[in-house]
Amino acid sequence: MTSFANQDTFSDDMDEDFGALLENHLPTKVPKRQELVDATVVRLLDDVVLLNYGSKEEASVLAAEFMDAHGVVMVKPGDSMRLQMTGHDDDGIPQFSYKKALQAESLGMLAQAAKARVPVRGVVTKAVNSGVIVDVGGVQAFMPASQTDVRRVNDLNTLIGQTIEAYVLEFDESQNRAILSRRALLSERQDADKEKFMETITPGAVVRGKVREVLDFGAFVEIGPVEALVPRSEISYERSAKMEDFLAPGQEADFKVMEISRESGRITLSRKRLGEDPWSTIRDTYGVGTNVSGKIVSVQSFGAFVQLQEGITGLIHAGDISWDSERKVVEDMFKIGDTVTCLVTEVDPAAKRLGLSLKHLSRDPWTDLVDRYPVGSRHKGTVTKLRDFGAFVRLDESVEGLLHIGDLSWEKRPTHPSEFVSENQEIDVTILSHDLERRRIGLGVKQLTGSPFEQFTSENPVGSVIVAKVSRIVPFGAFVELLPGLEGLIHISELDEERVDKPERVVRLGEEVRVKILDTTKDKQRISLSLKEAVRDEERENIKQYGGSQDAPKSGSMGSAFGAALQAAMKK
Repeated sequence: MTSFANQDTFSDDMDEDFGALLENHLPTKVPKRQELVDATVVRLLDDVVLLNYGSKEEASVLAAEFMDAHGVVMVKPGDSMRLQMTGHDDDGIPQFSYKKALQAESLGMLAQAAKARVPVRGVVTKAVNSGVIVDVGGVQAFMPASQTDVRRVNDLNTLIGQTIEAYVLEFDESQNRAILSRRALLSERQDADKEKFMETITPGAVVRGKVREVLDFGAFVEIGPVEALVPRSEISYERSAKMEDFLAPGQEADFKVMEISRESGRITLSRKRLGEDPWSTIRDTYGVGTNVSGKIVSVQSFGAFVQLQEGITGLIHAGDISWDSERKVVEDMFKIGDTVTCLVTEVDPAAKRLGLSLKHLSRDPWTDLVDRYPVGSRHKGTVTKLRDFGAFVRLDESVEGLLHIGDLSWEKRPTHPSEFVSENQEIDVTILSHDLERRRIGLGVKQLTGSPFEQFTSENPVGSVIVAKVSRIVPFGAFVELLPGLEGLIHISELDEERVDKPERVVRLGEEVRVKILDTTKDKQRISLSLKEAVRDEERENIKQYGGSQDAPKSGSMGSAFGAALQAAMKK
């Protein structure tokens, strides 16, 4: 026999089973238009997805609403989601949409995010002239170009397909329109990261950074969440360093922290101070007399700059290229990028100057010049250049001398050396002088033959009387030709016993006259002559010939002498 208590228990169980059966068989309350319902995927068909909602009520949604960009349905049986009731078909069957449910939820989420200032997540789907379209759970939100990043994005198409987070700047519930800002969110996060980073960084620290932009005055480098500046002066110990020679956008490199301004958030970095200034130990590394090799980095008219290492650049002056007396054209000798070996000739750490030489790698040909080209020796040379004052003559590859215009000929002083020699002509010369300090050597051609002065004076000593032709008349006297290329001067005071105001009153051009040699000056090649002394000598001879008194009349004319001689002869 069943107890009363057991009957009550049985009655409760029956009530529960009946309630469940009733719930499963009674029709579900029909949702209102735009109402959201929970649903579970039951089966996937070709064009639709079947779902259950409520008390096993069946709904069908187009499969396209669940496809990704590649046409793949992204749900499977058992997945739960929310649907929105969108209306009824012609048979009165309720219609549902997955996308509109998402959109409805997203609109609510956007409204709440705008009020609470919390970020939302979406996918950039399209780029337009003034910004991009972002799909936020089915809602097409707009993000202006200026709000896409903390820096300007030149090509908005690069954002398409990216999943981003952004703040909702504006939300218009009546039009379901939202305006987003990724820049505000990134800036806020960046500021927080910067503040934290600035608390940890210290001057002198070595940091790894990525070059963002290279300009003439410096380079901007990203180190963690902050941007720092490498000034041009801190790029290299090279005095004329160019930023682009050492850094490029996108390059990662180490830098040393020089200055930090926590108030302004500015950080100054240095690339060159990662190492020691090479000029501080330059004498140890590149002492005078050291053979070095380097790369030509600049070519100027005055010389070529050679980089031995970063920060150390020396100059090969044009005069240090070759011992060759003819200066080389620097541009013809070097090209940028060439590797050269040279000798260190000067080191000045204070001025950061390093002198280099190519020619000092070989022996100076002027060291034994006096032995090879002694004064008075005869040599062959080639005329290289003609100038108004003379001609340059190359004696060998390293020695060039000057043949002065006055040393071309004894007979005639030319107005230009081209009257006697021409460029590239081989000629015989004699060595006249050396100037080793100034690296000059004097040459002569006329000295190869005897001097007309020496020839004349050897045959006509002082006191001799000769006959010569007047070649020039000048205000201070008259010149007579003694030999080709040699003249003697009859000073105006030596023309006559009487005072002469104009030489042409006593002598005529081309006239032959008897003159007496008064003096010769070898170093100046001068010969002084006298017409009146020759006449006096002739008077004495006439008087002596006619046996007259020793007291000869003191007349300056030849007629007086003959008159006196004639009178003396008549007395006899």
